[in-house]
Amino acid sequence: MSLSMERFDLVVVGAGISGLSTAYHVKVDNPDMRICIVDRNPTYAQGNTARSDAAFRDVFTSKINYEMSSSSISFYRHIQFDLGFNLGMHFNGYLFLLGKEKMNSPVIKELSKTVDSKLIGKEEIKELGFITEPDREAARMMNLDEIEGGFIGKNCGIMEPDLLAAYYYSELEKMGGEFRFNTNITRLNLQPKEKLDYPGEPFIWQDKYIESVIGGGTELKAEQFFLATDVWTGPLVEPLGIDPLIQPKKVQVFQVSGPGIEMMIGKGYDSDHSIFPFTILPSPSIDLRPDPKSKSFWVSYSEKIGRSYGLEENPVADNDFYSGNLYPVLREYVPAFIESKVSSSWAGYYSMNNLDGSYVLFREMNLSILTGSSGSGIMKADSARRLASALISGKEYAQLYSGHKITVSDLGIKNRNVDRETLII
Repeated sequence: MSLSMERFDLVVVGAGISGLSTAYHVKVDNPDMRICIVDRNPTYAQGNTARSDAAFRDVFTSKINYEMSSSSISFYRHIQFDLGFNLGMHFNGYLFLLGKEKMNSPVIKELSKTVDSKLIGKEEIKELGFITEPDREAARMMNLDEIEGGFIGKNCGIMEPDLLAAYYYSELEKMGGEFRFNTNITRLNLQPKEKLDYPGEPFIWQDKYIESVIGGGTELKAEQFFLATDVWTGPLVEPLGIDPLIQPKKVQVFQVSGPGIEMMIGKGYDSDHSIFPFTILPSPSIDLRPDPKSKSFWVSYSEKIGRSYGLEENPVADNDFYSGNLYPVLREYVPAFIESKVSSSWAGYYSMNNLDGSYVLFREMNLSILTGSSGSGIMKADSARRLASALISGKEYAQLYSGHKITVSDLGIKNRNVDRETLII
């Protein structure tokens, strides 16, 4: 069967936040470049972008993660409040509930100096609807911590990733970006730069490059390629001998509703806020993401030991995991969950960089790769894609929206310069 073939300056594989925002920044810097964004789904932002917790924070222990997230948040704020493009962005805060040991830890003291934040005590936490001292027997059985206090990141909150993706998509359309949906790229076509038309090419002594990407009866040729394929990067590059340095970790999300939860959603952490803060329980660190539209919580937990790495074609959430693992903890800390039910559920993936918990951005031949968001892709998306655009354009530095400059190779492999992130949710 003959393939339908097209040629571009740059082909971006993946039309989630990663692919759209990278293509946007490349197009801003190179208006005449012909760029094609290709995705296996019928439209944009249908992969992990649509299955995320859809929250943002600048509360990170790593300097580079703080710089990237705070700059991205500033850019999103600019889009919504200056440009008037609604992103469903609410600065309702991130609340980390802490036991006594963590409350007095050097990490919390240092974060209090670097990020816009506040500490709250037991009484304020009780007013939000939490039990600070779980039943002793339950605490013993499930390793539950007594809540000593809370750390709130103020420049944090929730947003709607489909609206953020819509912004980048609409801007790309205006600038002449091209899209090929319903096209599942399954192979990167490795070829020698100087072909001999001899069986067995490319040989080990030939210079090589990616000539095209192939899938769905389509072949797309380009001068450069960019993979914004998140956890699906491995299956594309590993056959070529390229190590993406990430592992896919499944994350399940459960939408939980009930009368008590509905009342909680309208409680802010102070009188200036009317939406419950994104909250992380002390132990196990289960996430509670408020959804004002449905007056429910999205409940998730990033499993570590006990959850294997690996990919499912269409991941789904297991309600038995909620009832057997999450609910027993939730009912001890949050009485509102006792009279509640799971109304919906879904699952996605974190692309985990277990080395230092930050993005991995590197280039092989004419192929650029960005992955390893480790669960914080949306909140650092704009900054990471400015760095990716700089890599594609051959620049040494990328200037973030905040004005801060980052050396592109800092996120690379050979000259990596990243301090380890210790606050991965």
